[in-house]
Amino acid sequence: MSLLLKIIQSLADKLLITTRFFGVLFIVCLSNIYAQNNEVFILTADALQNGESVGLSKAEWKYKSGDDLNWANPQFDDSSWEILGESAIKPEFLEQSEWNGRGWFRLHFKVEESIADKYFALAAYQTGASEIYLDGKLIAKFGMIMETDEFEFNPNGLPVLFRFDSVGEHLLAVRFSNSVFADKNSGKMRWLTNGGIYPKFSATVKLADASATMLEYANRASMRMGFFFIGILVGLAFLHFLLYIFYRADRANLFYSFYALALAVTILCGNLIFAGHQGTMSNSVLRVISALMFAAMFVSLLAFLRIAFEATLGRIFWILGGMWLIAVTLNAIYLNNLGNFRILSNIAIFLSFSYSIFLVAKALRFKRDDAWILLTGVQIFAVGMFSTLVNQLSLFDLPEWGFALGEVALILAVPIAVSIFLARSVARTNRNLKTQLAQVETLSAEKIEQERRSAELHAENERRAQELEEARQLQLSMLPKKLPNIANIEIAAYMKPATEVGGDYYDFHVGDDDTLTVAVGDATGHGLKAGTVVTATKSLFNSLADAPDIPDTLNRMSRSLKAMNLRGLFMAMAMLKIKDGEMDLSIAGMPSVLIYHAESQTIEEIAIRAMPLGGLSNLKYRQQNIRLFPGDVILLMSDGFPEMFNEQNEMLEFEEAKRVFAQTALNSPQEIINRFVKVGEDWGGARPQDDDVTFVVIKIRE
Repeated sequence: MSLLLKIIQSLADKLLITTRFFGVLFIVCLSNIYAQNNEVFILTADALQNGESVGLSKAEWKYKSGDDLNWANPQFDDSSWEILGESAIKPEFLEQSEWNGRGWFRLHFKVEESIADKYFALAAYQTGASEIYLDGKLIAKFGMIMETDEFEFNPNGLPVLFRFDSVGEHLLAVRFSNSVFADKNSGKMRWLTNGGIYPKFSATVKLADASATMLEYANRASMRMGFFFIGILVGLAFLHFLLYIFYRADRANLFYSFYALALAVTILCGNLIFAGHQGTMSNSVLRVISALMFAAMFVSLLAFLRIAFEATLGRIFWILGGMWLIAVTLNAIYLNNLGNFRILSNIAIFLSFSYSIFLVAKALRFKRDDAWILLTGVQIFAVGMFSTLVNQLSLFDLPEWGFALGEVALILAVPIAVSIFLARSVARTNRNLKTQLAQVETLSAEKIEQERRSAELHAENERRAQELEEARQLQLSMLPKKLPNIANIEIAAYMKPATEVGGDYYDFHVGDDDTLTVAVGDATGHGLKAGTVVTATKSLFNSLADAPDIPDTLNRMSRSLKAMNLRGLFMAMAMLKIKDGEMDLSIAGMPSVLIYHAESQTIEEIAIRAMPLGGLSNLKYRQQNIRLFPGDVILLMSDGFPEMFNEQNEMLEFEEAKRVFAQTALNSPQEIINRFVKVGEDWGGARPQDDDVTFVVIKIRE
């Protein structure tokens, strides 16, 4: 289920007067797995077939407040620990327990012999920070647990791959920290618990497959679609706000700009809530902002309809506005635990939607110009809502294209209909004015003007072609003139831009201690704007490549790019450092890095989920350490290869990259790149290249 689908379902639930969708992202399926009467449950193959997940949240966990790393030991006696029905510390238990912001959960279980040797994917969700131990071995950290507090990080389903060492009984131990709830008398803690928010850790387990390892790409595509909708709505809001600034007599443009902006912020909050990694307080504030913007969206839409058709706001508008104000205030106080107060919000939704339909129907009755456009938008919106509900309730299977159209209709039908309505109003006014003007130009004058414009266009095209060629030469000059020459390391690199000036970039740096630093980047878009980002990134890399801490380097580069105010231009980047057989790797929005391990003859996929550089401020980038041995090969690439399309509009996919790499890993780096280039050319055929393609291959020699 895509991230965008979750956001749309949340909006649809509100519009249909149902409970807001603010739960976990995946359906928890226990499927023959029970934890009752203190029995150790068994992880079976039947429960995991067909890609099903096994939920661990409702299992019989053992819990103890405090902190002792010995509690991760499977041999530790936990018979005296509290037994919880789930891995959560609910408000009533918070009051009774000795919770001081730190505690441990332990779950005993067995694994069926038929699946004991397989790889599993654990998807976790939490409000706090945690360390996860399997049979005493640390397999994952989400956030950072420090001496007195923690850095919160909600993985939001980010998969962790692991494997059992043996058949039989196992122990999953979770070291959990959330100091927000440590002070039972703090107003912040009371606000969260009154709103149904409390310390909790939940997880599901499934057999690791392509869908598990490709979750990052699915979420990233969904977020891109969400930001696509946000971009359209913000653009419409800005356009109509300017129309109001230039002609303030038409207040309909002002209220419509508020409506489009509120809807955009609502979707943005949904993106962050369902895919972000922010902490408990930040997530709660986002929910409050989302509810506020949802109310502002309805109030602004009502104001627009009243001004467009009735000229004044009217008494009913102020009554509904007051209802929304009370509902939003109660939501800010009680968060998700409104109880009976939720009825007021539901009534406000129902009355606002009904009153909007009434105003449009009344305008049609009195034959107001273009009222049918708004009614058409509402009808398309209803079709989109119906398709979303059909998919959500699994009444019958819609084709993928049908559901995609439903998503677009649900979010954009009304905004686009309103924008067309306002545009036609302006156009109609202009046409009426033009009919009063006399034709003052002759056909000969028009011909002269046309020839003049043609000459100017030709000159402009030549000038732009010259500028593009100069920009292309500048970008090529920024690439390394030669590859680093380091003992026991063989390197090859390749880049082919999709246009004259591409957005891909790679670079190398060798420190005084022979530390090799490699960066591969992908700027948003193509052309001169992307070339600007590449130029800035090159300068930053030259200045910061000697720094030993990659996450700190990425943070500094990101802050510098953001400070340049490049207007929505970002740089995805993968950066690694190799020294004495150790590799440190960090990824910011780039595809996974593939590593061929010669000793085991296996391909390891390293996926580190993070936003591209130049985006949000103060993001925390993560770093992973990998031990390298002779014969190991590292492959870095931009998304131009896996997202390449053929003439039938089919995508090549990342799995093909893994397959080609597995076939060629024993070859030299240049031969590996040559094979990838050949596969890409054969796949694309006569279709022009859609995106820049870049490869960097590093091989550890004996």
